[in-house]
Amino acid sequence: MVRPPALLAVFSALISISSATAQMPEPDPAVDGYVTRASSLTDFDVNGYRIFTNAKTVFKTTLNGPEPATRSGGNAFFGEAVAVFGKIDDRHHTITATEVLFRQPRDHRLSGFAVIDRILATKQGELLVRADGYLIRINASTQTTFQAPCTSLAEVKPNVWLKYHGTLHSDGVLVADAVTFQPNVISDSEDKLLAKNDYDPSTVPADSKQNVVKKYFLGIDPKKIPPYKDPVMQARINHIGASLIPSFQRTLAKDDESRIFFQFQLIDDQKFHDALTLPNGIILVPYQIISRLQNDSQVAAVLADNIVQAIEKQNYRAAPERKKLIAAEIASGAFGLSGLGIGALVKDRVTASMQRDAEDQSGRVSLGLLHDAGYDIQQAPVAWWLLAAKPKKALTSTPLPPRASNLYRTIGLVWQNYPDTTQTQSSPSATASPATAPTS
Repeated sequence: MVRPPALLAVFSALISISSATAQMPEPDPAVDGYVTRASSLTDFDVNGYRIFTNAKTVFKTTLNGPEPATRSGGNAFFGEAVAVFGKIDDRHHTITATEVLFRQPRDHRLSGFAVIDRILATKQGELLVRADGYLIRINASTQTTFQAPCTSLAEVKPNVWLKYHGTLHSDGVLVADAVTFQPNVISDSEDKLLAKNDYDPSTVPADSKQNVVKKYFLGIDPKKIPPYKDPVMQARINHIGASLIPSFQRTLAKDDESRIFFQFQLIDDQKFHDALTLPNGIILVPYQIISRLQNDSQVAAVLADNIVQAIEKQNYRAAPERKKLIAAEIASGAFGLSGLGIGALVKDRVTASMQRDAEDQSGRVSLGLLHDAGYDIQQAPVAWWLLAAKPKKALTSTPLPPRASNLYRTIGLVWQNYPDTTQTQSSPSATASPATAPTS
């Protein structure tokens, strides 16, 4: 049978339209991030944007399987991962949602090395500890290794190093399948590093300057950073900083080599977006940072992060690992380059990766210090977001920085079911979404 040319043309056009429709890519979400304010399933913000929903808005979740399923009931919660599809209004920081996809966490494998900062629960043959920013359960199925003087779970306490491997479940608890407990001792090389950084920043002359050549090759010399004189602000960071020092550190004997005598010192440096932590616990805090933050909980978030850097010995631990990684990268010829520039390129790549891992760890662990001291942990990601934003600009004009994303994600997973979260749950009115940065 021969079809008329006109009919063939229509038939071909229909096939083309059908094929094009089938291959049409999924639309990009208007925003893909974390819940930054939560009141109910229909009243919440994502990455600072107010989400408007209506009767036609479709709510889905990835909780029940590989394909999204309809979500009904329950509330959105702070830190929950979510993608919102719809029309965005940047001027008013709103999104009219056609679809909301809540990305529920799935079980995944993790390993790490950190100081145990709190024992949460104990019973025969089982232990729940807080370390590395996670709730880690050690049970009868966990392969355990002890280094003297620790010989059993009953002797495990804060200030002990924990090397772990296990599965982080959707309830926020990491169930360990293998752990090693190590005492917190100070090696000769670490002792030399501590002695090298031992000084009183308040005695640095006001006219001290960095040596340009040494700064380029060796980095900033903290002993050349003069203090900033503001008695009121200095007293404020001293008070907040002291309140954040974990109890296990405060109760160590004064002659215990693992005790850190923290000291907080204001400095003047507008280029810093963070404080500077030295291995011996001296924390240099630019007054410009304190001026930009909106409340004590945000200031506490920055100070707690830096306290953790000293407790986890990040500066000391990073030095040999950085050397190993740089040597391995160069030996493998990963860049396919030669000449004087290869060392700098490899160093930059390795340093950035290690810095990201270190910031993720100090951020996670800092939430525990904030919680224990009674500060609002929901202000922690806002603090780092503010410091990444331009002054007097809306936060939504600044993409969510990695440090804030890490904290939203951690709060949404680990702290949603934390054993004693009563002081971390603020009312919707008290925890307003961070729509604008403070003015100065």
